[in-house]
Amino acid sequence: MSLLLNSTCLNENVNETYDGREQTQAKHFILKSYLQALAFKILNQWDELTYVDGFSGPWHSRMEDFSDTSFMIAIEVLREAQSYFRERGEVKTIRCFLVEKEPVPYKQLTAEVAKFHMPENRFLVKTRGGLFEEAVPEIVDFVGQSFSLVFIDPTGWTGYPYDKITPLLRHKPGEVLINFMYDFINRFASSADKTTEDSLAPILGGSGWKNRLDPNLTTGAAVEKLFREELKRVGEFEFVTSTCIQKSTVDRPHFFIAYGTRSGHGLVAFREVEWGALRKHEQNRLGAKLRKREKATGTPDLFDKQDLPKDQSVQQIVDEQKKWALNYLLQWLEEQGGRAVFSDVRLALMEPCMLRETNVKDICVDLARQGILHASWKQSGSRRQKPNLNDVIALIN
Repeated sequence: MSLLLNSTCLNENVNETYDGREQTQAKHFILKSYLQALAFKILNQWDELTYVDGFSGPWHSRMEDFSDTSFMIAIEVLREAQSYFRERGEVKTIRCFLVEKEPVPYKQLTAEVAKFHMPENRFLVKTRGGLFEEAVPEIVDFVGQSFSLVFIDPTGWTGYPYDKITPLLRHKPGEVLINFMYDFINRFASSADKTTEDSLAPILGGSGWKNRLDPNLTTGAAVEKLFREELKRVGEFEFVTSTCIQKSTVDRPHFFIAYGTRSGHGLVAFREVEWGALRKHEQNRLGAKLRKREKATGTPDLFDKQDLPKDQSVQQIVDEQKKWALNYLLQWLEEQGGRAVFSDVRLALMEPCMLRETNVKDICVDLARQGILHASWKQSGSRRQKPNLNDVIALIN
């Protein structure tokens, strides 16, 4: 099959809504896909689900109905979920709390979402103007005893100091998604300016945060790691991980989507969503690079796609992560006394590594082939080729 791609077939695949902001498309893919998975799982067990958007906007929307904004994506997903259960004779309560501090976007927000506020159908939408951090007590009351997903998507790194939003982070049951604006933060993290350093302290554990950075990492990576560690500590989450979203046409991180949960099932679901999002983003970035080069040359691009400079593919990153995770697993098993059930093994590897459950299974199979692990999933005449959740993963002495 030819790899030639001309401008005509390229433009057929362009999503004009996100042209030039492919990283936003990836972010919205993660939000939509994960919220879909979460809504159906939670509403199978609970009667209420609350979505909180701390920086709602709208910002840079290109659609008249704001369907390319986080708040509208969430509302549509939750309406569909509620309708699904209603058709089964189950009435579920959906709550949405949307905060925006800027007056003009807030006016647009309230006007657009008012039609979705239907208490009679147990679909409640509440908006508030002003600072997110100041709205936390009201949000906590609004959430009540329901399961909450909090989405924090600021334009910078301020506006959600951990000491102010702790009650919301610690709400149980609940999870959080935070857009960590890596590109901005990476530019200023090394600054000697006291004001800049102090502005980062509220999300990095307070003053003196530079002394707590991992010296084995670059400054940006060390700051992002400290951010996750503080989120886990302050929010009392069992697992915190993050997904790197690259810039559209430049091979460097734009932001990270940090995810905090107390559920192993949530971690597994998030890693699946992450995989789909990054594969899609990889394709979108390639298209953006081709369009950029075509615009620069002024002629249709008839060159091979492989002629473009490329960052690592998602699959290459996963393959490298599997190699690191293999050694990590052996060390972890030693600490566990040489054995653990696969349900625990998968979580131990999936939090620090960008791996799905199937990848962890492959690692166990590879180690069994090398004679390092017992192939317990093949015992008693079983024809299974990979472990299941209850299989014991044990080192061979």
